[in-house]
Amino acid sequence: MFVARRYTAFANAATDYVSLAEAKQHLRVTSSSDDAYITNLISMAIESCSAYLGYSIRKGTARYAFDGFTGAPAMVNPINGLNIPSGNYFRLNSRILAILKVYYLNSSQALTEFDANAWISSTDPMGLFSRNVFIESSPTSVTDDLIKYIIEVTEGFEPAGTSGVDPDKLCPASIKHAALLLVGQYYDNRQAITVGVQNSPLNFGFQYLLDAYKISVLS
Repeated sequence: MFVARRYTAFANAATDYVSLAEAKQHLRVTSSSDDAYITNLISMAIESCSAYLGYSIRKGTARYAFDGFTGAPAMVNPINGLNIPSGNYFRLNSRILAILKVYYLNSSQALTEFDANAWISSTDPMGLFSRNVFIESSPTSVTDDLIKYIIEVTEGFEPAGTSGVDPDKLCPASIKHAALLLVGQYYDNRQAITVGVQNSPLNFGFQYLLDAYKISVLS
């Protein structure tokens, strides 16, 4: 089962997804006096959207930790009728671009990489939003600690406008606009509370824009 996730590196800055110029246009700001402040708000907005979605919008390297296998898969995929490799597997419900490496911790708690021919990754009917990693040759010695297996992946989106990239790997316009809505909210409301003003959520706003890309379960 899934235990934890940690990001080790990011390939892009938050402003690669929402630029300062785009944020200022959204805010109708022409002065440069708030540029540094707005840039910080962009980072906050991208982080907030990522937290809501359940994965990083920014393309980066992440490590997923597991305490054991998810279980033994069926031998035939009922969706497409293709054979599924036998053996135990891990389920990655996230915005996966690539599976990089698969590790286990041996009885001495040393991080040990599986041989490349000991595992195989499989796509899913959900495409980039779900991947299985099948272990065809299990290790003979694994630690008794909670974290036993680690899978290193590249996940997230490529910035919109990146050339030579499949369209489904680019950051959707609705996610970008949700981040802009948050930038506007943070810019106009600079305190934790408001006094004498009644606020209400925008219909078809932030959540409506993000829900189509949200992942609720990680394992």
